Amino acid sequence: MATACGLVVTKKFTYRDQDEYWSNKYWFQGAPPGPSTEWRSLFDLLVEAERHCYTPSTTVTGGYGYSDNSEGAHAVWSVDLEALGATRAGSLVIQPEERMSGDQCGMFEFQTQRKNSRGKWVYLRKYMHDGGVSGADVDRISPATEGVYDTFLNALKDGTWSSGRIIRSQKQDETFNWGARSPWVTTRTLKRRGKRP
Repeated sequence: MATACGLVVTKKFTYRDQDEYWSNKYWFQGAPPGPSTEWRSLFDLLVEAERHCYTPSTTVTGGYGYSDNSEGAHAVWSVDLEALGATRAGSLVIQPEERMSGDQCGMFEFQTQRKNSRGKWVYLRKYMHDGGVSGADVDRISPATEGVYDTFLNALKDGTWSSGRIIRSQKQDETFNWGARSPWVTTRTLKRRGKRP
């Protein structure tokens, strides 16, 4: 077991006329929060930074906190915003015709200073649904989406989203050569499933 700070943000939108839940997990440098109130404060800061990356059609439904980066470790904190009546909607503003299809997403990545056993760079990647596609080229993300992705990834990289917590991989702290968003729309398979227990 290694002490670490991990947060999962769960979201919901309508995909093919059904509720679809999706999530992003983040690991950050620094010790995990202590009491539940500290976890909630950190989670709220992350949600406020992240929700600019998707439209109001997506709502943040809850989250989980991890103080251990071992495989299979259990969450030590959770919040159900749906049960509390406190969901948060995305804030990305795009034209309706620019909205990504349900399984489309944007991607941004961070190149670490590590290489794998084959000598290739190791990347940390994050995917976001419910952004916009360009009206001029549907294979590219929209200019508005590019802007919010850039802001969010830079905040993760320099810690400004939380006054100092910098993104890392699950297993170790990282130093990044660079961070950038892809200009291209990609896909991430969605599987309809219930909420986590």
